[in-house]
Amino acid sequence: MKNGKSITLSFLTGILLFFLVTPTASAQIDNVSRILQASQGDANILVREYLKPFGSGFGAGINTGWTNTAQPHKKFGFDITITTGLAVVPGSDKSFDVTQIGLQQLELESGPSITQTINGSDESPSNNATTLAAYETINGQRVKLFQFDMPSGTGFGYVPAPKIKVGLGLFKDTEIMVRYVPEISIEDYGTFKQTGFGAKHGINQWLPGGKLLPVDISIMAGFTNLNVTSDFRITDQDVITDPNNTENPYAGQSTTWDGQKVEINTDAFTFSALVGKTLPIISVYGGVGLETSTMSIKTPGTYPTIVPNPAFETDPQNEDPLLVDTIEQPIDVELEGGNSFHALAGFRLKLSVFHISASYTLSNYSTLNAGFGFTFR
Repeated sequence: MKNGKSITLSFLTGILLFFLVTPTASAQIDNVSRILQASQGDANILVREYLKPFGSGFGAGINTGWTNTAQPHKKFGFDITITTGLAVVPGSDKSFDVTQIGLQQLELESGPSITQTINGSDESPSNNATTLAAYETINGQRVKLFQFDMPSGTGFGYVPAPKIKVGLGLFKDTEIMVRYVPEISIEDYGTFKQTGFGAKHGINQWLPGGKLLPVDISIMAGFTNLNVTSDFRITDQDVITDPNNTENPYAGQSTTWDGQKVEINTDAFTFSALVGKTLPIISVYGGVGLETSTMSIKTPGTYPTIVPNPAFETDPQNEDPLLVDTIEQPIDVELEGGNSFHALAGFRLKLSVFHISASYTLSNYSTLNAGFGFTFR
Protein backbone atom coordinates (compact mmCIF):
# COMPACT_ATOMS: atom_id res chain seq x y z
CA MET A 1 0.00 0.00 0.00
CA LYS A 2 1.50 3.32 -1.03
CA ASN A 3 1.81 5.70 1.90
CA GLY A 4 0.62 2.68 3.86
CA LYS A 5 0.09 4.54 7.10
CA SER A 6 -3.29 5.52 8.40
CA ILE A 7 -3.84 8.30 10.92
CA THR A 8 -6.00 8.75 13.93
CA LEU A 9 -6.68 12.43 13.35
CA SER A 10 -8.69 14.00 10.56
CA PHE A 11 -11.33 16.29 11.99
CA LEU A 12 -10.12 16.82 15.54
CA THR A 13 -8.36 19.98 14.40
CA GLY A 14 -11.57 21.66 13.36
CA ILE A 15 -13.50 20.42 16.34
CA LEU A 16 -10.95 21.87 18.77
CA LEU A 17 -10.68 25.24 17.07
CA PHE A 18 -14.41 25.66 16.67
CA PHE A 19 -14.91 24.68 20.29
CA LEU A 20 -12.53 27.43 21.35
CA VAL A 21 -14.57 30.18 19.74
CA THR A 22 -18.20 29.10 20.06
CA PRO A 23 -20.06 27.01 22.66
CA THR A 24 -22.37 25.56 20.00
CA ALA A 25 -19.58 23.24 18.93
CA SER A 26 -19.21 21.52 22.29
CA ALA A 27 -21.21 18.52 21.11
CA GLN A 28 -18.56 17.91 18.43
CA ILE A 29 -16.06 16.88 21.10
CA ASP A 30 -18.01 13.64 21.32
CA ASN A 31 -16.63 12.74 17.89
CA VAL A 32 -13.15 12.40 19.41
CA SER A 33 -14.15 9.05 20.86
CA ARG A 34 -14.62 7.76 17.30
CA ILE A 35 -11.22 8.58 15.89
CA LEU A 36 -11.34 9.09 12.16
CA GLN A 37 -8.59 7.48 10.13
CA ALA A 38 -7.36 7.84 6.59
CA SER A 39 -4.19 7.69 4.57
CA GLN A 40 -2.19 10.85 5.16
CA GLY A 41 -3.14 12.29 1.79
CA ASP A 42 -6.82 11.48 2.22
CA ALA A 43 -6.84 12.85 5.77
CA ASN A 44 -5.61 16.22 4.56
CA ILE A 45 -8.25 16.25 1.84
CA LEU A 46 -10.99 15.48 4.37
CA VAL A 47 -9.75 18.13 6.80
CA ARG A 48 -9.70 20.69 4.00
CA GLU A 49 -13.23 19.89 2.89
CA TYR A 50 -14.67 19.58 6.39
CA LEU A 51 -13.17 22.88 7.59
CA LYS A 52 -13.47 24.87 4.36
CA PRO A 53 -16.36 27.07 5.57
CA PHE A 54 -14.68 27.67 8.90
CA GLY A 55 -11.46 28.86 7.25
CA SER A 56 -13.32 31.20 4.90
CA GLY A 57 -15.75 32.44 7.53
CA PHE A 58 -13.10 33.06 10.15
CA GLY A 59 -10.94 34.97 7.66
CA ALA A 60 -13.94 37.08 6.61
CA GLY A 61 -14.82 37.75 10.24
CA ILE A 62 -11.41 39.02 11.33
CA ASN A 63 -11.19 41.22 8.23
CA THR A 64 -14.09 43.27 9.63
CA GLY A 65 -14.16 45.66 12.58
CA TRP A 66 -11.23 47.82 11.54
CA THR A 67 -13.27 51.02 11.42
CA ASN A 68 -16.60 52.51 12.42
CA THR A 69 -16.35 55.81 10.50
CA ALA A 70 -14.94 56.97 7.18
CA GLN A 71 -13.23 59.87 8.95
CA PRO A 72 -9.83 59.23 10.59
CA HIS A 73 -9.28 60.42 14.15
CA LYS A 74 -8.09 63.98 14.66
CA LYS A 75 -4.51 64.40 15.86
CA PHE A 76 -4.02 62.37 19.05
CA GLY A 77 -7.64 61.26 19.07
CA PHE A 78 -8.07 57.58 19.79
CA ASP A 79 -10.55 54.77 20.34
CA ILE A 80 -10.61 51.37 22.00
CA THR A 81 -13.16 49.07 20.40
CA ILE A 82 -14.19 45.48 21.05
CA THR A 83 -16.08 43.82 18.20
CA THR A 84 -17.23 40.45 16.97
CA GLY A 85 -17.72 39.51 13.34
CA LEU A 86 -20.26 36.85 12.47
CA ALA A 87 -19.78 35.41 8.99
CA VAL A 88 -22.70 33.69 7.27
CA VAL A 89 -21.79 30.32 5.71
CA PRO A 90 -23.39 29.84 2.26
CA GLY A 91 -25.64 26.82 1.92
CA SER A 92 -23.40 25.37 -0.78
CA ASP A 93 -20.53 25.13 1.75
CA LYS A 94 -22.45 23.23 4.42
CA SER A 95 -21.95 19.83 2.78
CA PHE A 96 -19.74 18.02 0.27
CA ASP A 97 -19.64 14.80 -1.76
CA VAL A 98 -16.94 12.39 -0.54
CA THR A 99 -16.81 10.71 -3.96
CA GLN A 100 -15.89 13.95 -5.73
CA ILE A 101 -12.91 15.22 -3.70
CA GLY A 102 -10.15 12.91 -4.97
CA LEU A 103 -9.80 10.37 -2.15
CA GLN A 104 -7.22 7.69 -2.99
CA GLN A 105 -7.31 5.06 -0.24
CA LEU A 106 -10.73 5.60 1.27
CA GLU A 107 -13.92 4.41 -0.35
CA LEU A 108 -17.59 4.84 0.44
CA GLU A 109 -18.61 1.85 2.55
CA SER A 110 -22.26 2.71 3.17
CA GLY A 111 -24.66 5.60 3.54
CA PRO A 112 -25.04 8.71 1.38
CA SER A 113 -22.05 10.21 -0.41
CA ILE A 114 -23.13 13.71 0.69
CA THR A 115 -21.81 14.55 4.16
CA GLN A 116 -21.68 17.65 6.35
CA THR A 117 -18.97 20.25 6.84
CA ILE A 118 -18.34 21.63 10.31
CA ASN A 119 -21.03 24.28 9.75
CA GLY A 120 -23.52 21.81 8.34
CA SER A 121 -26.40 19.94 9.94
CA ASP A 122 -25.93 18.59 13.47
CA GLU A 123 -28.10 15.53 12.87
CA SER A 124 -26.54 12.53 14.59
CA PRO A 125 -24.13 10.62 12.29
CA SER A 126 -25.68 7.35 13.48
CA ASN A 127 -28.78 8.17 11.47
CA ASN A 128 -27.80 6.97 8.00
CA ALA A 129 -24.21 8.14 8.39
CA THR A 130 -21.69 8.39 5.58
CA THR A 131 -19.23 5.57 6.32
CA LEU A 132 -15.76 5.48 4.76
CA ALA A 133 -13.44 2.46 4.85
CA ALA A 134 -9.92 1.47 3.80
CA TYR A 135 -9.02 -2.01 2.53
CA GLU A 136 -5.76 -3.79 1.80
CA THR A 137 -5.06 -7.07 0.02
CA ILE A 138 -3.10 -9.31 2.42
CA ASN A 139 -2.15 -12.88 1.47
CA GLY A 140 -4.61 -12.67 -1.41
CA GLN A 141 -7.47 -11.63 0.82
CA ARG A 142 -9.12 -8.21 0.94
CA VAL A 143 -8.82 -7.10 4.57
CA LYS A 144 -10.52 -4.06 6.03
CA LEU A 145 -7.99 -1.86 7.83
CA PHE A 146 -10.58 0.38 9.43
CA GLN A 147 -13.80 2.26 8.85
CA PHE A 148 -15.38 5.33 10.38
CA ASP A 149 -18.50 7.44 10.19
CA MET A 150 -18.15 10.99 9.00
CA PRO A 151 -19.07 13.43 11.79
CA SER A 152 -22.05 15.71 11.65
CA GLY A 153 -21.72 19.48 11.60
CA THR A 154 -22.40 21.84 14.47
CA GLY A 155 -25.79 22.99 13.18
CA PHE A 156 -24.41 26.53 13.47
CA GLY A 157 -24.29 28.21 10.07
CA TYR A 158 -22.13 31.11 11.23
CA VAL A 159 -18.48 31.67 12.15
CA PRO A 160 -17.66 34.16 14.95
CA ALA A 161 -14.42 36.15 15.14
CA PRO A 162 -13.75 38.43 18.16
CA LYS A 163 -11.33 41.37 17.95
CA ILE A 164 -9.91 44.19 20.09
CA LYS A 165 -8.67 47.31 18.27
CA VAL A 166 -6.97 50.55 19.28
CA GLY A 167 -6.90 53.49 16.85
CA LEU A 168 -4.74 56.64 17.17
CA GLY A 169 -4.92 59.80 15.07
CA LEU A 170 -1.65 61.30 13.83
CA PHE A 171 -0.84 64.04 11.32
CA LYS A 172 -2.20 64.66 7.82
CA ASP A 173 -5.57 63.04 8.51
CA THR A 174 -3.92 59.68 9.18
CA GLU A 175 -4.92 57.10 11.76
CA ILE A 176 -2.96 54.03 12.74
CA MET A 177 -4.70 50.98 14.22
CA VAL A 178 -3.43 48.07 16.28
CA ARG A 179 -4.97 44.77 17.28
CA TYR A 180 -3.28 42.90 20.06
CA VAL A 181 -4.21 40.10 22.43
CA PRO A 182 -1.17 38.65 24.24
CA GLU A 183 -0.93 34.90 24.39
CA ILE A 184 -3.52 33.70 26.86
CA SER A 185 -4.22 30.19 28.04
CA ILE A 186 -7.77 28.85 28.05
CA GLU A 187 -7.78 26.13 30.68
CA ASP A 188 -8.10 22.62 29.26
CA TYR A 189 -8.27 23.92 25.67
CA GLY A 190 -5.10 25.74 24.65
CA THR A 191 -3.63 29.16 23.89
CA PHE A 192 -4.87 32.12 21.85
CA LYS A 193 -2.89 35.07 20.47
CA GLN A 194 -3.83 37.88 18.07
CA THR A 195 -1.80 40.68 16.50
CA GLY A 196 -2.62 43.12 13.72
CA PHE A 197 -1.97 46.56 12.37
CA GLY A 198 -3.75 48.89 9.98
CA ALA A 199 -4.03 52.47 8.78
CA LYS A 200 -6.71 54.86 7.53
CA HIS A 201 -5.94 58.00 5.55
CA GLY A 202 -8.30 60.80 4.56
CA ILE A 203 -7.93 61.83 0.92
CA ASN A 204 -10.22 64.88 0.81
CA GLN A 205 -7.07 66.99 1.32
CA TRP A 206 -5.60 65.67 -1.93
CA LEU A 207 -8.69 66.24 -4.09
CA PRO A 208 -9.39 69.55 -5.85
CA GLY A 209 -12.08 71.16 -3.71
CA GLY A 210 -12.03 68.09 -1.50
CA LYS A 211 -12.24 70.06 1.74
CA LEU A 212 -15.53 71.54 0.55
CA LEU A 213 -17.14 68.15 0.01
CA PRO A 214 -19.97 67.31 2.44
CA VAL A 215 -18.57 63.79 3.00
CA ASP A 216 -15.33 62.22 4.18
CA ILE A 217 -13.40 60.04 1.73
CA SER A 218 -10.64 57.75 2.94
CA ILE A 219 -8.72 54.58 2.23
CA MET A 220 -8.05 51.89 4.82
CA ALA A 221 -5.97 48.71 5.04
CA GLY A 222 -5.50 46.16 7.81
CA PHE A 223 -3.60 42.93 8.45
CA THR A 224 -4.42 40.44 11.23
CA ASN A 225 -2.62 37.32 12.44
CA LEU A 226 -4.32 34.93 14.85
CA ASN A 227 -2.77 31.82 16.36
CA VAL A 228 -4.51 29.06 18.30
CA THR A 229 -2.67 26.09 19.83
CA SER A 230 -4.39 23.24 21.64
CA ASP A 231 -2.96 20.09 23.20
CA PHE A 232 -4.76 16.76 23.00
CA ARG A 233 -3.96 13.09 23.32
CA ILE A 234 -4.73 10.12 21.07
CA THR A 235 -3.29 6.76 22.15
CA ASP A 236 -2.91 3.33 20.60
CA GLN A 237 -6.03 2.15 22.42
CA ASP A 238 -8.10 4.77 20.58
CA VAL A 239 -7.30 3.36 17.14
CA ILE A 240 -7.57 -0.39 17.69
CA THR A 241 -10.99 -1.54 16.54
CA ASP A 242 -10.11 -5.23 16.04
CA PRO A 243 -7.86 -6.20 18.99
CA ASN A 244 -7.94 -9.92 18.14
CA ASN A 245 -6.27 -9.23 14.79
CA THR A 246 -4.01 -6.30 15.67
CA GLU A 247 -0.42 -6.48 16.90
CA ASN A 248 0.41 -3.59 19.23
CA PRO A 249 4.13 -3.04 19.95
CA TYR A 250 3.26 0.18 21.82
CA ALA A 251 1.11 -1.41 24.52
CA GLY A 252 1.91 0.26 27.84
CA GLN A 253 4.23 2.86 26.26
CA SER A 254 2.09 5.89 27.09
CA THR A 255 4.88 8.45 26.63
CA THR A 256 5.02 7.64 22.90
CA TRP A 257 2.01 9.87 22.37
CA ASP A 258 3.23 12.89 24.32
CA GLY A 259 3.54 16.23 22.50
CA GLN A 260 0.41 16.00 20.36
CA LYS A 261 -1.18 19.35 19.56
CA VAL A 262 -3.00 21.28 16.87
CA GLU A 263 -1.56 24.58 15.65
CA ILE A 264 -3.88 26.85 13.68
CA ASN A 265 -2.57 30.08 12.19
CA THR A 266 -4.69 32.60 10.29
CA ASP A 267 -3.47 35.57 8.23
CA ALA A 268 -6.03 38.05 6.89
CA PHE A 269 -5.63 41.26 4.85
CA THR A 270 -8.25 43.79 3.82
CA PHE A 271 -8.29 47.06 1.85
CA SER A 272 -11.26 49.40 1.45
CA ALA A 273 -12.14 52.77 -0.03
CA LEU A 274 -14.64 54.52 2.25
CA VAL A 275 -17.05 57.44 2.04
CA GLY A 276 -19.18 58.68 4.91
CA LYS A 277 -20.41 61.49 7.11
CA THR A 278 -19.62 62.10 10.78
CA LEU A 279 -22.09 64.07 12.87
CA PRO A 280 -21.94 64.82 16.61
CA ILE A 281 -23.94 61.72 17.58
CA ILE A 282 -24.05 59.40 14.59
CA SER A 283 -21.65 58.51 11.80
CA VAL A 284 -22.55 56.54 8.70
CA TYR A 285 -20.25 55.16 6.01
CA GLY A 286 -19.99 52.75 3.10
CA GLY A 287 -17.32 51.45 0.80
CA VAL A 288 -15.89 48.78 -1.44
CA GLY A 289 -12.68 46.82 -1.28
CA LEU A 290 -10.68 43.62 -1.52
CA GLU A 291 -9.67 41.01 1.05
CA THR A 292 -7.75 37.76 1.39
CA SER A 293 -7.21 35.21 4.16
CA THR A 294 -5.32 31.97 4.71
CA MET A 295 -5.70 29.47 7.56
CA SER A 296 -3.01 26.83 8.10
CA ILE A 297 -3.59 23.76 10.26
CA LYS A 298 -0.77 21.54 11.50
CA THR A 299 -0.59 18.72 14.04
CA PRO A 300 2.95 18.33 15.43
CA GLY A 301 3.65 15.24 17.46
CA THR A 302 3.58 11.45 17.15
CA TYR A 303 0.27 9.71 16.49
CA PRO A 304 -0.87 6.07 16.42
CA THR A 305 -1.92 4.55 13.12
CA ILE A 306 -3.15 1.18 11.80
CA VAL A 307 -1.22 -0.42 8.90
CA PRO A 308 -0.95 -3.90 7.36
CA ASN A 309 1.34 -6.12 9.42
CA PRO A 310 4.38 -7.12 7.26
CA ALA A 311 5.08 -10.11 9.53
CA PHE A 312 1.66 -11.57 8.77
CA GLU A 313 2.68 -12.31 5.18
CA THR A 314 6.11 -13.78 6.03
CA ASP A 315 5.57 -15.55 9.36
CA PRO A 316 2.98 -18.36 9.38
CA GLN A 317 2.88 -18.18 13.18
CA ASN A 318 1.81 -14.53 13.16
CA GLU A 319 -1.97 -14.34 13.29
CA ASP A 320 -2.34 -10.55 13.31
CA PRO A 321 -2.91 -9.01 9.86
CA LEU A 322 -2.95 -5.47 11.34
CA LEU A 323 -0.26 -3.51 13.17
CA VAL A 324 -0.17 -0.36 15.31
CA ASP A 325 2.44 2.03 13.90
CA THR A 326 3.31 5.74 14.29
CA ILE A 327 3.19 8.79 12.06
CA GLU A 328 4.59 12.30 12.54
CA GLN A 329 2.55 15.49 11.94
CA PRO A 330 -0.23 13.84 9.95
CA ILE A 331 -2.11 17.05 9.15
CA ASP A 332 -0.62 19.99 7.24
CA VAL A 333 -3.19 21.91 5.19
CA GLU A 334 -3.94 25.47 4.11
CA LEU A 335 -7.45 26.86 3.67
CA GLU A 336 -7.79 29.83 1.35
CA GLY A 337 -10.52 32.31 2.23
CA GLY A 338 -13.63 32.44 0.07
CA ASN A 339 -13.80 36.24 -0.14
CA SER A 340 -12.12 38.63 -2.57
CA PHE A 341 -14.27 41.65 -3.50
CA HIS A 342 -16.56 43.14 -0.87
CA ALA A 343 -18.94 46.03 -0.27
CA LEU A 344 -19.67 47.33 3.21
CA ALA A 345 -21.85 49.78 5.12
CA GLY A 346 -22.02 50.71 8.77
CA PHE A 347 -22.69 53.25 11.48
CA ARG A 348 -21.43 54.43 14.84
CA LEU A 349 -23.61 55.90 17.59
CA LYS A 350 -21.52 58.07 19.95
CA LEU A 351 -22.78 59.01 23.41
CA SER A 352 -20.17 61.26 25.03
CA VAL A 353 -17.02 59.08 24.99
CA PHE A 354 -18.88 55.77 24.75
CA HIS A 355 -19.88 54.35 21.37
CA ILE A 356 -21.63 51.38 19.83
CA SER A 357 -21.17 50.41 16.22
CA ALA A 358 -22.26 47.90 13.62
CA SER A 359 -21.46 47.13 10.00
CA TYR A 360 -22.40 44.67 7.29
CA THR A 361 -19.96 43.37 4.68
CA LEU A 362 -21.45 41.87 1.52
CA SER A 363 -19.33 39.18 -0.12
CA ASN A 364 -19.27 35.41 -0.69
CA TYR A 365 -19.13 35.08 3.09
CA SER A 366 -21.18 38.09 4.17
CA THR A 367 -20.41 39.27 7.68
CA LEU A 368 -22.23 41.20 10.38
CA ASN A 369 -19.92 43.03 12.78
CA ALA A 370 -20.99 44.71 16.03
CA GLY A 371 -19.09 46.24 18.90
CA PHE A 372 -18.67 48.91 21.53
CA GLY A 373 -15.89 51.00 23.02
CA PHE A 374 -14.60 54.43 23.93
CA THR A 375 -13.73 57.27 21.54
CA PHE A 376 -11.93 60.59 22.06
CA ARG A 377 -11.66 63.18 19.29
